Amino acid sequence: MSDNYENIEFREIDRKKKVRRKKNYLLRFLLFLGIIAATGLFLSSGFFAVETIEVRGNHYYTDEEVMNIAGAQTGGNIFWGTGASDIRDRLREDPYFVTVDVKRSLPDKLVIQVKERRQTAALIYGDAYIVIDDQGIVLRKGEIDPKITLLTGFTVNKLERGKKVGVEESAKLADTLSVLNAMVDGDIFFKKIDTTKAVFRAYIYDTLIVRGTPKQMITALENGNLQKVVNNLLKSDTTRGTISLGNGDYMSFSPEF
Repeated sequence: MSDNYENIEFREIDRKKKVRRKKNYLLRFLLFLGIIAATGLFLSSGFFAVETIEVRGNHYYTDEEVMNIAGAQTGGNIFWGTGASDIRDRLREDPYFVTVDVKRSLPDKLVIQVKERRQTAALIYGDAYIVIDDQGIVLRKGEIDPKITLLTGFTVNKLERGKKVGVEESAKLADTLSVLNAMVDGDIFFKKIDTTKAVFRAYIYDTLIVRGTPKQMITALENGNLQKVVNNLLKSDTTRGTISLGNGDYMSFSPEF
C-alpha cells in the first residue's frame, strides 16, 4: 500500500499563472469603467446639446405655441437635459392634444409629435361660445365667434375642458354629432345647425338651408346626393332657398326660404 503512494508524483501549482489571471481581470474591469466614464463624458458634451426643436402633427396651435405650452427649450443635453417627460405632461393637460410623443433625433434635434383634436362645432353659452370636437369634447370657451358650425337648441348643464359637454338634450346632441361627422366626411360645411325642432335646419348660407331629420341628413351626406344638389345650385348662382330631404333618395328644392 505504501509503495503505491511512493509512486505518485506530486506537482506544484503554478501560482504565477493565477496571479497573472487576477491581474488581467482587474485590468479588464478598470478598462470597462474607463469606457463607461468616457462614454458618459462624450454623451454629456456640447455635441449633444439640443439646437433644434421640431413640432409635427399640429394644426390648431402654431409650432411656437406648442413649444411654449410644453416649456421646451434648446441648449439642454438631448439625453437627460430636455425634460421630455415634463414636456409630455404639460401638453397632455391641454384638451386639444389627443396624443403626445417626444423623440430624439441625434445629435441635436428634439421632435415633438402630437395629434390634435379638431374643433368642429360651437354651442352658445350666455355671451360665450363653447368649442367642441366631433366627439363633443370641450376644447375651449371664448367670446369671439370661432367661425365653425354653430349649434343651437341646446341647454348646457355641464362644462369642463377636456370632458364631454353636458346638455339636457343628450340624445339630440348624439344625433347632431353624427350629422357633424357625416358633414366632415362628406366635405361640405354648414354654418349653423338649428336643432330646436325634430326636423333640423342646416344652413349652408344664411338664406340657403337643408331641412330634414338627422337620419335623413346623414343618409344624404353619405350617398353624396346632397353634395350634388348643393353644387348644382351654386353653379347656377342660387344661394337662396330650401332643400327638403325625405326618406331614401327623395330630395326637393324650393326657392322659398
